[in-house]
Amino acid sequence: MSTANTFITDGELRTNPTIDPLILDLVILVVGCVFTVFVCLFGVAANIVNIPLFRKLGYQDGVNVTLTALAISDLGSLIFELVYSIMMTPYILEIDLFVSKVVIGFISGFMFEYFSRVSGVITAYAALERCLCVTWPLKVKTLITNKVSFGVNWSIFILHSLYLFPQFYTSYFDWTYVPERNKTVYVIYFNSRRAEVFPVTYYVTDMILPYSTYIVLITCCTTLFLKLKSKAMWRQQVSSSAISHITSKERKSARMFMTVSFMAVVLLLPQSLMFTATVFIKALALNGSHSDLRRVFSTCTNFLKISNSSFTIFIYYNMSSKYRLEFQKLLVKFKTNLQLKRGNDN
Repeated sequence: MSTANTFITDGELRTNPTIDPLILDLVILVVGCVFTVFVCLFGVAANIVNIPLFRKLGYQDGVNVTLTALAISDLGSLIFELVYSIMMTPYILEIDLFVSKVVIGFISGFMFEYFSRVSGVITAYAALERCLCVTWPLKVKTLITNKVSFGVNWSIFILHSLYLFPQFYTSYFDWTYVPERNKTVYVIYFNSRRAEVFPVTYYVTDMILPYSTYIVLITCCTTLFLKLKSKAMWRQQVSSSAISHITSKERKSARMFMTVSFMAVVLLLPQSLMFTATVFIKALALNGSHSDLRRVFSTCTNFLKISNSSFTIFIYYNMSSKYRLEFQKLLVKFKTNLQLKRGNDN
């Protein structure tokens, strides 16, 4: 083992606190555990419902293909955040575990970030596709088919897996004896390559790519808003132009994606702002003097991110008549089966 390699446990992250440890544990318990767990459970159920519903709605165009991909990525992020939130509760002490909390947090945390980034890019692609459909409806319909959307969404999942490579390239897991606990614990080792790779990946994966996604989302939302507003004014006057080819279904779809995009920007942007602040305020780094304050910020921004992955079902239900109809059919079917089961039990 190289002498440059060092292992880290949860206790090392809590040394020299800058805020009251009781307040830190209270925030992590209430926001990071209780609220987060309930929202994650709701989001997991919602996305499990969304996937078969979009399948029933059909894949005649790329819209439902993209929404299915978004539901899958949201489901993945919520599952890993659920694991993270449960294991990071202050009532589960690391001294009672044979696996360091940092190992659990490292794996589940980065997988959560991976799926969250995938969701953000898929949302940006969906907004861009709707924006192009409204701007150039006749041209785009022949170009962006369900096969194209399937290929693009699948490529997003694959390409973003590169996000995980530097994280595991600069670390590995192994058993080590910890004298303070008098036990052998499974811990994470950070090797000497991390100091060289981390600054580069930090700026690319945590700064450039997220802000690029926000720029696309904001640009598409603004364009959609202006185009829909102008077409609503001209629709009665210009009936023979391309404007008339924008159907009511496409307008509703554009508004729905505009709402989803707006929610994504509002709920995902705070974490990126925190990462940006870390560049200028070194004390907010993981090993900085204000690392506990960073944990509070991270707990709150993670809650916003899981809210983005969980609450899209309300947007779909309120803004898509076809989705609402299928959801109601599913609900009726569920109630019928439940009544039959109760009748058989009696």
